[in-house]
Amino acid sequence: MKTFALATAALGLVCSAATPVLAEPVEKMSIEVKLDDINLASPSGQKLLDQRIERAVRVVCRTDEVTTGSHILTQERRECVTKARADARQQVAAITGDRQRGG
Repeated sequence: MKTFALATAALGLVCSAATPVLAEPVEKMSIEVKLDDINLASPSGQKLLDQRIERAVRVVCRTDEVTTGSHILTQERRECVTKARADARQQVAAITGDRQRGG
């Protein structure tokens, strides 16, 4: 089964839950995004993967949680989203490169 993890662990996506700087240790979360049922060579497959990544990013970075009555994301959550998306793109590129080489 081909998957990649969106967050910490071997594949290296680090996305910290938003916590105040001087508070408790940063909580880290990991989510696997399933790839084996997606044809990454097709536009519809790429769109489906993008949707799965976005859904996982929202969960990992907790963007759906309302903080103090505001729907505006904190700086920490915005940074988490940016990092998670970039890391996911790197992992997908590595996986597709492996597939192209026959891995």
